[in-house]
Amino acid sequence: MAPKITSWADISYLVEYFGGDPMEFHATRFAFIEEDDVVWIGELPVRKKKASMEEYDAALVRLLDAEIYPEFPGGGELTVAPGNELPVASNLYLKRPLAVKRYNEFKQADLLHFPRDILLQEAHTLEAICRHHPHPNIIGYHGCRVHRGFITGLVLDRHPSDLQEYFHDEHWWGQTRPPLDKERFMEALQSAVDHLHSLGFAHNDIKPQNILVNAAGMPVLVDFDSCRPVGEKGSRGTVGWMDDEENYEISDFRHDTFAMEKLRAWLAEQKTGPRPAFIYPPM
Repeated sequence: MAPKITSWADISYLVEYFGGDPMEFHATRFAFIEEDDVVWIGELPVRKKKASMEEYDAALVRLLDAEIYPEFPGGGELTVAPGNELPVASNLYLKRPLAVKRYNEFKQADLLHFPRDILLQEAHTLEAICRHHPHPNIIGYHGCRVHRGFITGLVLDRHPSDLQEYFHDEHWWGQTRPPLDKERFMEALQSAVDHLHSLGFAHNDIKPQNILVNAAGMPVLVDFDSCRPVGEKGSRGTVGWMDDEENYEISDFRHDTFAMEKLRAWLAEQKTGPRPAFIYPPM
């Protein structure tokens, strides 16, 4: 039985899609995720505020677990996060597969296997690095959230913002930004990268959006979906943070070295210091 949407707060994901030249509205897409991670999605041909709750309800379609979630391998390969049957605590973040937000795109391209494979790969990487060789400046990983035999997400520590948001997003969790000491920040981040390299891994996608800023103003390296043992084939990094002379199809320490140098230059140009928080207006 489909869930009933009674308010904006019930909607887990909501976005308006635009395209064309000139830019025109295409559709409103949204998702409702139940407590046991059953996912319902919908699409409406009108702007989000012009649709009634009844129209949102009527558009909901349940996604099959096997379409969006990878199977949990069992056999002790991966850890099930503590409190698996409970709602995720507010100090934790549940990283879901990309298909939850971009189902239509992956479906149309016949690539639904891609976000499943990426999440499973990241789970194995986090297990090898964070569970067995933790570092204070690498994201805390608590294990996989598992329902109905599928990995529905990775349970990670939650932090206030990423480095890009720290400088450029006026909304910072309703808090005042902590001061950020650039030299100490980069030293701590370099320590995390060195630790990763000592284990034989390269991150391959270091950029401001993949570095969180904790409540003490220190870095936490995240997003390990491109992280692979050096020499292994993997996914590419991010345009603008890659060395054009390098092959990013193969994991390499040099990818991280280049990105760290670029990040130092980028950070030097940013303005630091606390700013007053901005509260978003109601929808």
